[in-house]
Amino acid sequence: MMRSSVLCVALVAASAFLSPLRAQKAPPTSTQRPSPPPSAAPTPGKLPPTAPQPATQPTAPQPATQPPAAQPPAAQPSAAQPAAPQPSAAQPASQPPAAQPTTAAPAAPPPAAPVTPQAVHPAPAATSSAAYTAGLSIAPYSGTTTQEALEYAGRLGRMLDSTIVTLVATFRNTSGQPMLGASSPAALSQRERDRWTRCRNVYWDLTTYAAAVDPLRQALGQDLALQHAAADLDSAFVRSVATVECDNVASMIEAPDRWTPWSDQYEAAARHFYRDFYPQVREIHERDRAFVNALNRLLPSGRRVTPPPALPSNPPFAGAAPS
Repeated sequence: MMRSSVLCVALVAASAFLSPLRAQKAPPTSTQRPSPPPSAAPTPGKLPPTAPQPATQPTAPQPATQPPAAQPPAAQPSAAQPAAPQPSAAQPASQPPAAQPTTAAPAAPPPAAPVTPQAVHPAPAATSSAAYTAGLSIAPYSGTTTQEALEYAGRLGRMLDSTIVTLVATFRNTSGQPMLGASSPAALSQRERDRWTRCRNVYWDLTTYAAAVDPLRQALGQDLALQHAAADLDSAFVRSVATVECDNVASMIEAPDRWTPWSDQYEAAARHFYRDFYPQVREIHERDRAFVNALNRLLPSGRRVTPPPALPSNPPFAGAAPS
């Protein structure tokens, strides 16, 4: 009984002693229980549960392990092709831009090549009457002072005299009549055909003087005698129309199919030329002599132009009557 009573007392004392300890240990259990709710709350809507998922993203660096697989493509081209799109997505800024500009640069030259031959073809298609010349034309006046205009006028007077003398000499000692019954250029002698070709070239040279006289008048100054002489020379050029037949007959010889009937066209043009050309060019020559004499009054003695000698009154044709 004593032992049992002692044990009871000991148990009571031990329980009394342990009761405060249990009271102290209870709070930690209560604190441990509220901890699970914070862990359960972030899982439904917040990212803490996704934060552990970055552990899955380190798996993404596995493409970083794939670049070594990009090196062996030399040995395995089939494995390099699937690996190529992945590094291109990883580094789109470095590799693709370097490949694209290189392909764009060679694409530019091909369109430029076909343009150059097109620019070459239209050039030879152009033709001009400037090809017809006997080397006696005069360039247009381009001076800016009265003194330059006077010097140009002296050169025009000398060269116009030479051009008219050349034209007259081309038909000297000829019959002065078209060949009767000439039905085609083959009926004309080679000498006759060459004569008309040279006449055509001199005619085009004469047109350069006719074009130069009127603009020159505007720069010669206010001297009335010189202005009057220049106006007379310009009018003589306007009245000279027979020399155009040189161009017509030369065209008939070179392109007979364009002139029908050829015999009638040839005779009409040749008769007009032989009847009127010499009186008309002789008038131009006389106006040129008067122009040079009026010009010499304004030039110093060392720069005066020798007046051209007058042409004979008789035409250069054999058997022709005096005008």
